[in-house]
Amino acid sequence: MTEEYTEQLFLQEKPTLALLAINSLKKTYASVITKEINSTFAHTTKILSKMEEHGLVKFTVEGRVKYVELTEHGIKTVDSMKNMMDELIGNSGRENKNPFGQFFSQPSVSLSPDAIPLSQTIQEKIDNLRSKIERIYIIESESGADKETLYRKLGPFNRDIKIIANLIESSKDQIDESVIMSHRDVTRRLGSIINK
Repeated sequence: MTEEYTEQLFLQEKPTLALLAINSLKKTYASVITKEINSTFAHTTKILSKMEEHGLVKFTVEGRVKYVELTEHGIKTVDSMKNMMDELIGNSGRENKNPFGQFFSQPSVSLSPDAIPLSQTIQEKIDNLRSKIERIYIIESESGADKETLYRKLGPFNRDIKIIANLIESSKDQIDESVIMSHRDVTRRLGSIINK
């Protein structure tokens, strides 16, 4: 693989979005990525094939479904991309270039030292969900997505929020209050983005 080809692959929008989508979805398949990046199936499979050649993704077959997920190298690459995005946003010279900042700020949630493991698990789910929503919102806003596209991309996260709410409500153990407040915060902020 030549250096020139690597630059052509990763300095284009669709491959970058595909890599971010796989990172966000964890273990998925090509048709989902195709929809996420608004591409054709043929183009998406070509992108994924090149990513596999670079050792960024790996495929696994379970039954009749072929899944794709990031390799360790792929995860490091996504982290580097995020760092680059943070640098570009932070050093742009414009105040609040990050469009997501007006809706989300990572709350400082500190669980009590004796917090039960379920509270920690739920908080991790909330943090992961917040991160996914933030990433998608930034990408879509930067590309000039309209309200309908934002809703299509972010609306499904309402289901995840409800799943977490059910987990909190059905817990036999007491859930740390900071976790409940964090859940309310992500719910409110997602609602404000979707209904904006």
